[in-house]
Amino acid sequence: YIELGSHLADTVALLSPRHDLRVLPIEPSSRRVLDAAAAEGRGVVFISAHLGPWEAVAGSLVAAGVALTAIAREGYDARFTKVFDRLRGRLGVRAIYRGRPGAHVGIIRTLRRGGVLGIPMDLRSRVPTILAPFLGLPAETAVGPARIALRTGAEVVVGTAAPGDEDGLVITVTRLETADLAADDAGEQLLTERINAELSRRILAMPTGWLWMHPRFPEAPDPRHVRLPSPDSGKGPG
Repeated sequence: YIELGSHLADTVALLSPRHDLRVLPIEPSSRRVLDAAAAEGRGVVFISAHLGPWEAVAGSLVAAGVALTAIAREGYDARFTKVFDRLRGRLGVRAIYRGRPGAHVGIIRTLRRGGVLGIPMDLRSRVPTILAPFLGLPAETAVGPARIALRTGAEVVVGTAAPGDEDGLVITVTRLETADLAADDAGEQLLTERINAELSRRILAMPTGWLWMHPRFPEAPDPRHVRLPSPDSGKGPG
């Protein structure tokens, strides 16, 4: 909560014209990874997470010349959405609100023009999901990012804030293999698992920076409702 409060304060300060974004550097090898993915010309699905100062990550990518459009969810209060728009507009981050009419068209157009589509997918959302391991436990995970990438042929990268040298933060980017995957249910499952594995690795490297204030994992079954084999059945432990 201390770290979250610090990031919140920095973010709110950006609403004032007197405060400028503290740009996070993109680690040099990660910049090469991102540029190589963009050079394929089919667009890039940039998977991210609410890890560290995630709004600053988006603003820093734009400041570095990355053509980023972020997938976002509207606030439960329309006044919050206006604040989000004001903040992201100041940072130069374009947003597509997934619940609005025409969102799917905007997503496809972004990729077809070779843009970078930013999608945070570490939190539980009211979207189509599949079960995939996340931080060592099965978790309902959005399948949309994998589906979009495999059906459009877009490259897939995972990028977040990460610990850098001298206690600072940098942006690092990892490219995921997709050439071996088909655009079907099995391919979507495998790609989602690869995404979750990379996100898990990043969160475990900076656990205090992860925003987790909701039921991310399915609840464990109530032991009172679990039927165990009887000791004399010969089919279970005695």
